[in-house]
Amino acid sequence: MFHITNGDCANLFLKRIGIQGQFIAWQDVLHHGPISPEVSLPAMSDYRAAFLADYFCLPLKDVQTKFAQRNALLASIEDTSEVTLWLTPELFDSLIGLQFIAWYRAQFESTRNLFVVLLPEHLPPRELDAAQVAQYYKTRFSPSEPFFELTSEVWQVLTTNIADLESCLSFDFKHWPNLKTSVQRFLQEQPDNIGLNRTQWQILDCLNGHTLSLAQLFGANQDLEEVPFMGDLSFWCQIEEIRDYLTISTQESLLHQEIEFYHGVKVSLSEKGQALL
Repeated sequence: MFHITNGDCANLFLKRIGIQGQFIAWQDVLHHGPISPEVSLPAMSDYRAAFLADYFCLPLKDVQTKFAQRNALLASIEDTSEVTLWLTPELFDSLIGLQFIAWYRAQFESTRNLFVVLLPEHLPPRELDAAQVAQYYKTRFSPSEPFFELTSEVWQVLTTNIADLESCLSFDFKHWPNLKTSVQRFLQEQPDNIGLNRTQWQILDCLNGHTLSLAQLFGANQDLEEVPFMGDLSFWCQIEEIRDYLTISTQESLLHQEIEFYHGVKVSLSEKGQALL
C-alpha cells in the first residue's frame, strides 16, 4: 500500500500509529504560484521547483532534490499497487488531491486500486486520537465516476481558466464536500483590485490598533480561518509582500529565522496601512 499525504509530519504520524505501507509526501503548496494541467512528473516538478525556490528563498537544487525523491517513489507505483490518498478539509490538501488524481488517471488505465480517506481535520490531528484516525482509515473508499468527473472539471478550470473558477461552485460536491469550501477559499486568496488577498487583509485587520509579535500575528490569523491551511513560511512570505503597509522592528528578511526571532520581532500598521484600512 502506498499512502499519499501533504507532507512529512503527516507521514510520521501515520507511521507512529501503525499504518503500514510506503509513504509519499507531495510537499507542494499549490495555493502559491502557477499551476499547470501538465501531468508529466518531470515537467510539473521543473516549473514548480523554479517557483518555490524563488518564492521561499530556497536553493533550487534542494527543491529539485525533494521533488526527485518524491517522483522516484511515485514512479514505483504500478497498476496493481494499492494507493490511498489522505485528504483533510484544508485548501492545501484539496489542491494536492486534485493534482495527484489528475496524474494518477493519466498514468493508469484503471482506478480500481485507488482509495481515498476523507478526514475531518488536518494531520497530525489536534482533536482526533490515534484510534479515531485508524478508524477513518478503515472507511477508505474507491472513488466513483462522479467523484472523478468532479475532480477533472475543477482541475481543468483551475489550471486553464481560473477566471471561471467561481462557476465551479455550482457543481455537485456531495462526493467530496470539503472541495467546495477549498475552491471558495482559493478564490479569496486571489488578489483584489488593490492587489491584496484575504490573508493579507486579515493581517492588516489583526494589527488595527495593535502591535503584535510575528508569532502572535501568525496565531491571530490562524484563528480567523474557518479551516487553517497556511504554514508559517507561507505566512512570512505574505507579510513580506505587504511590508509597505507595516512597521516591522527589523529590516531582516522574515524567512528562515530561528524561532526566537518570531517571538521577538514586533509588527504594527504603518501610516500607509492605517490609511488603507
